[in-house]
Amino acid sequence: MARQRVIPVTGGMNFRDLGGYTTADGRTVKWQKLFRAGHLSALTLADQQLLLNQGVTVDIDFRSTAELAQFPDRLPNGICFKHLPVFDDDETESTGTAVTLQQQYARNAQGGYQQMRHVYRRLATMAQPQQAYRQFFQYLLAQGEQEGILFHCSAGKDRTGFGAVLLLSALGVTPEQILADYLLTNDLSQARVAARIQAAKRADMNANFLQSIHDLSIVTEDYLYQALTQIVQTAGGMSAYLHDVIGLTDGEIQRLREIYLT
Repeated sequence: MARQRVIPVTGGMNFRDLGGYTTADGRTVKWQKLFRAGHLSALTLADQQLLLNQGVTVDIDFRSTAELAQFPDRLPNGICFKHLPVFDDDETESTGTAVTLQQQYARNAQGGYQQMRHVYRRLATMAQPQQAYRQFFQYLLAQGEQEGILFHCSAGKDRTGFGAVLLLSALGVTPEQILADYLLTNDLSQARVAARIQAAKRADMNANFLQSIHDLSIVTEDYLYQALTQIVQTAGGMSAYLHDVIGLTDGEIQRLREIYLT
């Protein structure tokens, strides 16, 4: 199987392999071991086979219980499912509809932007996300050597994006590549962003609302900066955060690198 960053599913979005990124000490993340994605609720049979062909054997779902109930993952036999909700509700607004968001964002063009900044601060500081990411890492340590693990949320951009930042940081991937992977979401989400804006226009939403929908649907360096600033303020930096908040020991970080680096 040819190595490829983007996995071309037709019934989903933002699917990619985290292989190929390089670390500060010259190693490389293995291909076909770690995958990130958006929702898996509309996968076609061909998509499901494609994931199997890529080596996916485990699906870790970061969505809330309510999101999972409404849009359950569509998986083939051979892929195991694990639910680790990062939030009780979809605070990222990644599945919000024009009707439910209208009152909140029609009055303020900065509403969506401010909401996303707030979400990222909560991703780094709330007890539930911290616990979910701790369990995520413990699963990687326990099962990663044998499994090909895909983790996802709804759009694959915020809960998944922050999880990928933590994971790639633990593996020692350079900050420039971590940021580039995070921002790649925008290239892979253009159709979704355009569709959401068009839906809002058809519903006669005002310019404030359209701007908020755009800002809710993308990622920016500033959003991630909100989380990274909290990490520095509360723990002293990423390394200390991974140790003191996520609970990884030096030995466990070494083990992660043994599993996922070549």
